[in-house]
Order: sequence, then C-alpha cells, then structure tokens
Amino acid sequence: MLRFAVLGHPVAHSLSPAMHAFALESLGLEGRYEAWDTPLEALPGRLKEVRRAFRGVNLTLPLKEAALAHLDWVSPEAQRIGAVNTVLQVEGRLFGFNTDAPGFLEALKAGGIPLKGPALVLGAGGAGRAVAFALKEAGLEVWVWNRTPQRALALAEEFGLRAVPLERAKEARLLVNATRVGLEDPSASPLPAELFPEEGAVVDLVYRPLWTRFLREAEERGLKVQTGLPMLAWQGALAFRIWTGLLPDPLGMEEAARRALEGEA
Repeated sequence: MLRFAVLGHPVAHSLSPAMHAFALESLGLEGRYEAWDTPLEALPGRLKEVRRAFRGVNLTLPLKEAALAHLDWVSPEAQRIGAVNTVLQVEGRLFGFNTDAPGFLEALKAGGIPLKGPALVLGAGGAGRAVAFALKEAGLEVWVWNRTPQRALALAEEFGLRAVPLERAKEARLLVNATRVGLEDPSASPLPAELFPEEGAVVDLVYRPLWTRFLREAEERGLKVQTGLPMLAWQGALAFRIWTGLLPDPLGMEEAARRALEGEA
C-alpha cells in the first residue's frame, strides 16, 4: 500500500487528495493520499513520520522553504529556488524536489500561453520564486514585484532579475500572480485594472476561487488567461512521477481537482 500526503497549514480544503486519488486509480496502483495539517513548528516531527511510513509527501504553505534544513538531499533546482514542494522517502532518507517550476512551464505549454517577455511575477514567496526561476531558465526577461520592496530586490539580486514598481505591469507580456491576493478576499486583485497591458497573457496561481477578479479583469481586456488549476495538476503529476516512476494524465488530475472545487460550492 503506497502512502502519500500533503503537509501544510491549513490543508483541510486541499485539492491534492482528489487529484492523487485519480492518479492512483487511473494507473491501477493501491494507495492513499491524505491531507495532514502541519503548522511550521510541527514539521520536524511530521517528517519523522514520513521517514517511517510514507513513500512521499507534498509540501505547501508555510513549509516549502523551511523544509530544506530537514532533508537528507535537495535537488540543485530546489536549492537554487530555495523551496521544496515534493519529498521522496527511500529507506528512511528524505529527498527534496521542486516540481512547481517545471509544472508551471508545462501548464503554460499545455494552455497555449506564449513564452514572451518581459514577464512580471507578482510576489516573491515560495511560489513566486519557483515561477521566476522557471521563466528565467526558459530565457525570458523576468521582472518581479512584491508588496515589500526589499523582498523583491533580494530575489532580483539572487536570480539576476529586475525588481520593478507595479506600474511597469503595462509593459509586461506575461503577468503572473504568485501572491495570496484574491484568496483571502475574492473581490481583491493584486493589480489595479488600469495597469493591465494591452496585449499578452495573465496567469493566476490562486485557484480558490477559480475565476479571480484578477483573471476576470484581464479577460475583459482581451488578454489570454489561465487559472491556477493547470499548474496545480502538472506539479502534482510530476511529483507523482518522482514517487512512482509513472506520469499520470495531468488533464485528468486537473478535472479531478475541478470536480472537487465545484463540490465545495
């Protein structure tokens, strides 16, 4: 029996169990995937349980950056990003990976979102770091903005990007919301409506609600948009491959997540 989980706080409404239940069933594997509420201070103890009884886990807020210090090995990409979202357990040892970065690029490709810069990443936390890293590796000019300018400057310096004021959004050709704005308050948007560019694409990593104000206003202006579900599905599919060697259908995982989301309404 394969055992997996997502660790984070809060995780009660995570869509990952629904996605990975689909993955297990579609590939004919016997196992289960759970959501384990894990505040930051509980992480060391929880990882001891992972060493003992799990094939692998996903990490979400607020654990992605803190986990690096507790793992036996971390992939070079995850080390550079400074965040781990996937952990593999082998004979009691824990191996850390980041599937957010490649998952984001695969989601753009699957959705027909052109990789054209400059790209502006809103947010400099774990998700923003992964997205900025992925876009830089893909060869784009990447700008970063954060509500706390010092965080944007630190990330820009570390990755060789440019920290810019929010007004530069009008010049971007790819806009990515990697903040939590819109999650706590669906009527909120990280970008004033007048700052959207005249052309390009907009991606929101927030998926609850699926159609945020940020996406609705972008679509009203004729911009190509993508919700947060494709990246969620792709990072999950790539994590599943790390654990099992098998790649589940990301579209099937996305549909499973969408059904779970609609079931909450």
